[in-house]
Amino acid sequence: MIKKLTTWFSEAVEETEESGVDSNELGLATAALMMEVARADFDRSAEEQVLMLKQLAARLNLTETAANGLLALAQDASDEAHDLYSFTSIINDRYGYQDKKQLMVDLWEVALADQHIDPQEDHIIRRISGLLSIDHSDLMHARAIARD
Repeated sequence: MIKKLTTWFSEAVEETEESGVDSNELGLATAALMMEVARADFDRSAEEQVLMLKQLAARLNLTETAANGLLALAQDASDEAHDLYSFTSIINDRYGYQDKKQLMVDLWEVALADQHIDPQEDHIIRRISGLLSIDHSDLMHARAIARD
C-alpha cells in the first residue's frame, strides 16, 4: 500500500498550490469517503465509478489517469480502514465548512448515481456528516441539491 501511494504521489498528481503531501492526503481522504458511500450498498455500479472519477478530477484538478489512480488507492485505503475518522479528521483539518457542505453534495450524488439511495448509503452519509460536524439542515439541503 505504501509503495502504491508513493508511486501515485510522485507520478499521477498534478502540481497544486498547496504543498504536495497535504494536498495528496486530502485527495485520498476525499476519494476514500466517496468509495465508502459507493460500496455501502454492496453494489458499486458503473455510474457510481464514472461519477466519482468526474468529481475527483474536478474537485482536485486531476487528469483522468490521476483520478483513476486515486480511486484505486482509495479502494485500498477504504478496505484497510477500521473507521471513518481517519478520513474525516483530514477533511476537518483542511476543508472549511462550505467545502465540507459541497463534499456532502458529492457524496449524495454518488449515492444517487443508480437513481436510488439505499438505507446503508443514507446511514454512512449521515455518519460522515456527523464526523464532519455538518448541521442536519445543511445535510438535507445537500441531498436536495444532489437530487436536482
